[in-house]
Amino acid sequence: MSTLKDVVSALKEVLLLTDKVDRAGRMLSEISGELRDHDRRLIRLETMVEVARSQARLTDQS
Repeated sequence: MSTLKDVVSALKEVLLLTDKVDRAGRMLSEISGELRDHDRRLIRLETMVEVARSQARLTDQS
């Protein structure tokens, strides 16, 4: 009977670990999506800064 309890206990642990891994994977997917969004925003901001700098240089040269 003790062996059966050990097997059942081990299976419960495996199921819990599987659930935790699944949740961690979903969270990682959400975080990677947010990171991509932040990257796109940063690229837009960098572009705006570069455009402003080039316009400032053109204005200074006039």
